[in-house]
Amino acid sequence: MQYASESKDTELAEELLSWFLQENKRECFAACLFTCYDLLRPDVVLETAWRHNIMDFSMPYFIQVMREYLSKVGRL
Repeated sequence: MQYASESKDTELAEELLSWFLQENKRECFAACLFTCYDLLRPDVVLETAWRHNIMDFSMPYFIQVMREYLSKVGRL
């Protein structure tokens, strides 16, 4: 996770998320959402979580994304 985060490579971070799901490591999936937060595209995370029925693991990530978006809109 740390390597993916430091690489600043979105594709690598998203592949890592997929790998965690293939290995049934849901807790690692959730941890990766925060470790690679700046690299991940919310639409990809949403679709992936929905398809694997793990929305509970991704909800803290989406709460933070919404808070960030609302703050940006509020400043405009």
